[in-house]
Amino acid sequence: MAGRGKVFELLDFPKFAYPSVVGMDAALTSQNLIDRLGSGGFMSYAAIWPRMTAIVGGHADEAFVEKEFGFYDENWKNESIREAVRLLRKHFGGRGTWYSLPTKPIFVLGFLFKPSIKGIWFVDGQAYAVLINARKRQRLFPGHLRFLARGVYELHCIDDPNDPIPLIVDLSEHDLGEGRLLNVHAMPVEKAISLDEFDSAVREFVRALELAGVARAVPDGSVVDLFRRR
Repeated sequence: MAGRGKVFELLDFPKFAYPSVVGMDAALTSQNLIDRLGSGGFMSYAAIWPRMTAIVGGHADEAFVEKEFGFYDENWKNESIREAVRLLRKHFGGRGTWYSLPTKPIFVLGFLFKPSIKGIWFVDGQAYAVLINARKRQRLFPGHLRFLARGVYELHCIDDPNDPIPLIVDLSEHDLGEGRLLNVHAMPVEKAISLDEFDSAVREFVRALELAGVARAVPDGSVVDLFRRR
């Protein structure tokens, strides 16, 4: 299949889900996915994540931001990344300790799935599993946050002896032309959707990927374990 080997992450579920991430329709969602498969590449924020230790440590001053995030030929892309880093600096800078996690994706049913979080942040005696939405055009709504919180909990927190709380950092632009906003949501599992709802949403998304020519058929039973790093 031409679509095999494509990379997806938890943020893509609410991005492409239709009509919503909980209550998703696989056939309609697959059309959104087909549109993505036929388009060009997206802007990447991957350069931020290896530098989170410097950001959290309070070392990402303006000179650092200008120097480290100027590699795109198009200056608007550089500025978009710098805007995101400045907001991360505003929240994390000089607070706590950051532990990066492996970023290598795992192979799931014919496609690659990226880790949902960028690292574990220890601050004020509490550990947080941090998912960062650096996508300027993907605003996170309450239903998205509850879905993502369950995903972060199941995939990154449930087996961690530090008992981290899912922390979702949204750096999106809420109104076109108004610029990014910093919204930070501590989302303990009690605020998340149920495990059954999450499993159903994941199953429907994989079905959509199958219809789009990306994934193999989803097996019977719970599918959440397939997305856990082994």
